[in-house]
Amino acid sequence: MTEKVDGIRWMIEEIDREIMVLIKKRMDAALKMGKTKVEKSMPVRNLKVEDEVIGRYISRAGEAGISEEAAKEIAQILIRESIEAQARLPRPMRSVKEVLVIGGAGKMGLWFARYMAMRGHKVKIFDKKRCKEFPNVTDMTTSVKAADVIIVAVPISEAKGVLEKIIEARPKGLVFDIMSVKQPIIRTLERAAEEGLKVCSVHPMFGPDALSMYSRNIIVCDCGSTRGVEEFLPLVEGMGANITEMPVTEHDMLISYVLGLSHAINIAFFSSLRASGIEFKSFEDIASTTFKRQASSARRVALESPDLYYEIQHENPYTERCFDLLMKVITDLKDSALSEDKERFVQMMKEGRKYFGDD
Repeated sequence: MTEKVDGIRWMIEEIDREIMVLIKKRMDAALKMGKTKVEKSMPVRNLKVEDEVIGRYISRAGEAGISEEAAKEIAQILIRESIEAQARLPRPMRSVKEVLVIGGAGKMGLWFARYMAMRGHKVKIFDKKRCKEFPNVTDMTTSVKAADVIIVAVPISEAKGVLEKIIEARPKGLVFDIMSVKQPIIRTLERAAEEGLKVCSVHPMFGPDALSMYSRNIIVCDCGSTRGVEEFLPLVEGMGANITEMPVTEHDMLISYVLGLSHAINIAFFSSLRASGIEFKSFEDIASTTFKRQASSARRVALESPDLYYEIQHENPYTERCFDLLMKVITDLKDSALSEDKERFVQMMKEGRKYFGDD
């Protein structure tokens, strides 16, 4: 019996090896396609083709003996890995620019420095810390005047002062920040636009671990300089990112929910578990699917930078309103859960389903 089981296991192992060989062949073909896209200046993503690939996998799910959902997940994983690999290929722009990244030794600053270098631009760094990957400059004012693109990637609390120094230098190039909260710098950016400088405000909705922009969201905020937005967009278009434009004055209200609320809920979740006095291992041993997903999200938040997450909460003028709303909803949820009248609780669930468009 043991020999028979071992034989089947060996056969499965061989099949797994063959699957990985086929995946390697698929990745090689994807990279070949990626190089063709670069040569012909084609965008990284083609949503129509991606949908067709997913459709092919779903149509063959039955003959493969797997569910349509599993087939869809496999297709999405292969598509993601293929496009990520294509997006990492050097894709030089026709016009090579002199790029200065202020705060370029930090995690997101370095991410943008590498990205701009991958697009064929000449990158320099201005930072208190030295960066080994790129040339470092010590005179910010002189470097700002010489640059075609100036990226501000400093902590939120330092951004206003840095931007004011940049404005004083009267740069000829495009200036944009990548702050998670815009309120401290809105007036500075608007003043720069009024004075004729090319400025916009950008918020990459991903962290420094992102391998590329593929399928990730980028917010581009108009600060009153149409030219600023127009010059920024070509730097990221065609790289597979989902780009949303909005006035800079609308940014913080939306982000108070997208980042502030989601961070707060995750912090409240792991803080509640910790306050229970029960070891996390005890919860893991009996975890439901929902708990596993929530715990995974909360764990990732716990591993992020506390300083950055504090600034995202503290500097956003809509944080208090967001917390007030959250506390009201939690009170309503508690009251409905403890009430003998289950309709209040049921109604909350139904309203959530309707909100997400699943009713």
